[in-house]
Order: sequence, then structure tokens, then C-alpha cells
Amino acid sequence: MQFSGKIQAKMDAKGRLFFPAEFRRQADAGGGEQRYVLKQDIYQPCLVIYPYSSWEQEVAELRNRLNRWNPKEAMLFRQFLSDVEVFSLDANGRFIVPRRFQALLGEERKTVFLGLDDRIELWDAARTVEPFLSSDDFTESLQQLMSTPL
Repeated sequence: MQFSGKIQAKMDAKGRLFFPAEFRRQADAGGGEQRYVLKQDIYQPCLVIYPYSSWEQEVAELRNRLNRWNPKEAMLFRQFLSDVEVFSLDANGRFIVPRRFQALLGEERKTVFLGLDDRIELWDAARTVEPFLSSDDFTESLQQLMSTPL
């Protein structure tokens, strides 16, 4: 499953958002996910939506790297897994953003879905400049990355 694109949406007064039709099509092409995981990003002020199969892979990779007998690593695992919300889309293709996450999406309730390969980021529309490099930095970084041999 591979998500790409940038789609604007507006959260209603009850905290519901329409899951973009384009992303539903992309999910269907990747096996038709029925459940998703919503989690606050650990680096940026946004939410991340994982198709459940991608989430399971993410958790498995983290679990395989951990020593559960190390107290700090056990706490890391606990913290990573504790603040997630599993959801399914309703009959109209909507989902509810829990109140604890709504503040990240701003008072205007205008949002932007950003497709990022196996996950989707959900941003406050007023902050969508933050996750991107300037045009010059983007060009320079991409050129440097792609010219480095594997």
C-alpha cells in the first residue's frame, strides 16, 4: 500500500473527518484495509494514520529491536503503544478524531491529509508549510541523496 498526495478537508463540530476518497482507493488497491491506527507523531505537531497492517509491521520492527528486560526500553515500548486510537470508517467514509488529538488540528478545523508511502499524516491546514523544505533545500537534498551510491 502506498499513499501519496495532499488533500484538504474540514473536521465537523463532532470531530468527524471524511477519509479522502483517493486514499480509500489507494487502501483498496493495497488490500482493502478496514481498520486504521491514529497516533500523534513523535517528531512533528501532526497526527499519523496507519493502515492496521502497516501499524503491525511498525510495532513488530520496534518489538524486535527491544530488550524487554531493559526498564527504559520497556517504558519506550509502553509509551509508543499507549496513546493510539484504532478506528474504522463509518458507512459515509468518516472517522472521529478523539478530543485529545483535536487540538493539534487547530481551532479552524481545517486539515490537510498528506500521503507518505505506508502512512498518512494529518495536519492543521495553517501549519502545512512546517513539514516541507524550501524549494532550494529540497532540490539540494534530493540531488545529494540520489547521487550517493547504494
